[in-house]
Amino acid sequence: MATSSRIFRTDASGRLGRKLLLWILLGSTVVTVLGTMVQLTIDYRKDKEAMLAQLDQIRTSRVSSLTSALWHLDEVQILVQLEGVLELRDMRFAEVITPEGIRFFKGERGDESTLLVQKYPLQYRSLDRIDHIGTLVVGADEGALQRRLLDKIVVIVITQGVQIFLVAVLIVFIFYMLVTRHLRRMASYTSGLTIDRLQEPMTLDKLSSWPDEIDTVVRAFNDMRENLLRDIKQREAAEKKLKDAEGYIRNILDSMPSILVSVDVDGRVTQWNQQAVLRTGLSPEKVQGRALSEVFPEAPVSKDQISSAIASNLPVKIAKAPRAEGDLVEYSDVTVYPLTLNNVVRGAVIRIDDATERVRMEEMLIQSEKMVSVGGLAAGMAHEINNPLAGILQNGQVIRNRISPDLPANRKLAEDLGIDMDLVHTYFERRGVLRMMDSIMESGMRAARIVENMLSFSRKNSLAVAEVDIPALLDRTLELAANDYDLKKKYDFRKIRIVREYDPGLPPVLCEESKVQQVFFNLIRNGAQAMASQDRDPCFILRVFGGEGEVRIEIEDNGPGMTEELRKRVFEPFFTTKRVGEGTGLGLSVSYFLIVENHGGRIEVESAPGKGSVFIIHLPLIPAVQSVGGAE
Repeated sequence: MATSSRIFRTDASGRLGRKLLLWILLGSTVVTVLGTMVQLTIDYRKDKEAMLAQLDQIRTSRVSSLTSALWHLDEVQILVQLEGVLELRDMRFAEVITPEGIRFFKGERGDESTLLVQKYPLQYRSLDRIDHIGTLVVGADEGALQRRLLDKIVVIVITQGVQIFLVAVLIVFIFYMLVTRHLRRMASYTSGLTIDRLQEPMTLDKLSSWPDEIDTVVRAFNDMRENLLRDIKQREAAEKKLKDAEGYIRNILDSMPSILVSVDVDGRVTQWNQQAVLRTGLSPEKVQGRALSEVFPEAPVSKDQISSAIASNLPVKIAKAPRAEGDLVEYSDVTVYPLTLNNVVRGAVIRIDDATERVRMEEMLIQSEKMVSVGGLAAGMAHEINNPLAGILQNGQVIRNRISPDLPANRKLAEDLGIDMDLVHTYFERRGVLRMMDSIMESGMRAARIVENMLSFSRKNSLAVAEVDIPALLDRTLELAANDYDLKKKYDFRKIRIVREYDPGLPPVLCEESKVQQVFFNLIRNGAQAMASQDRDPCFILRVFGGEGEVRIEIEDNGPGMTEELRKRVFEPFFTTKRVGEGTGLGLSVSYFLIVENHGGRIEVESAPGKGSVFIIHLPLIPAVQSVGGAE
């Protein structure tokens, strides 16, 4: 039953068996029908010929007897003869009719359309004449022939149908056992076949060990599976090598600090390294096949320059290409290398290097050379100015003393000359000479302090620490900044309001005065430049507070302030928001180094856009790091 259900089940896998059974039944039925029709035709003809032969037999054997019986009017004999006629096969009735209308009838009349009626004359022969004494009418039943034919058809159909069905089922069963079930096994194996299952060979549950065509197909399939498995392993090995090489090259490209982008002849991206991802925020998958100008519009190289390198097959170099990054200016060195394959240019590789630090360094070196020259010139000028300035101040003081009425020597000489010293003094006072002399002295002293600050600031450091009064150092730095050339050239420092908030009784701080003054100068200078870029009145608030083992210095300005991104980078070397030529980006980084590394302190900044900036310096009273002789 289980086998039968597998053979005749209606799923897709049993269609072949059902088709085979259908065609066997159809073919057998057609052949059987044709054979049966031929056989029935032959039988019908034979039965019909037998019926005609019986009728002919009646003519030859019964007519003479009936003629004699009718001539002698032997009714019994006539009826006996008619009974004998009806005993013949398929005879339906027999009747003798005399010319006088007398009828002798045996049998039964039926549908004339199914009867074969034959009439035989009854003639009596005497010596010299023939008398017609009657007619024998015999009716043969052709319907009996048709009924027998129908019975044969029913028997043949039943027997042949059962036979055909049983033979068909047997053939289908044999076909299932030999072919269909193996095909199903093969279909089940192939439908569930994956790369992971290629190791499993195809096997069949065969009862016979003799190989046949199915075994040949299975063997060929297993050979194909082995070949496919071998090809897959070879391809996987080749792909692994290719992926390893690609990954190795990709790691090399991604580890480079340069932006590397390759494009085809149409300017569409084919390679995109990690630096390009960090710069643009786009992954290689998103930029593949897209135009460089679309995915990297801020690239410091134009499409025409790339096309020029491809067309000429020569590298194109672009040095120090500037690029604005918000308020900052960055520089890049760009090189476009043409890519050739079989002496045909296929595209180009674009290398973009960040040259900002190098440009800043070059500017710093130039600025340093300028500062060295200016510093030496300023120191020489300060010494040269100091000598006549000392003479002016000294002679000014002498003149002030010579016209003073309080000195006895002045009065004695005035009396000898007949001059009233009080009147002379009154004259000078009313004419403003004394005020002018005081102004000369005050200006001279101020010039002397400026020269002293310049000499102190430009003097080479001896790397020795000393006790320093921080508020006084801040004031001296303010005077120095007020007379700085760049500041006076671009801003009027005297218009900056200075608010001092110094705690009284602050202890001196052990530090290197010139280095701390340089830090103050850098912060004041940067603050003054920042405040000059706005319309409101500039103001510095200088605060000095005492703490536990330290002094806290705050330099606050009311400038435009900084964003959080700029605030985090403000102490980075070479980081600047100024235009080219206005700064090197080293002032605050040097200040950070001097406070943190040289003095063991801390420096930080608090700022927000539109709210100014506050630089906070924490200097320990005794530095944790003492740079004496260049050693800790």
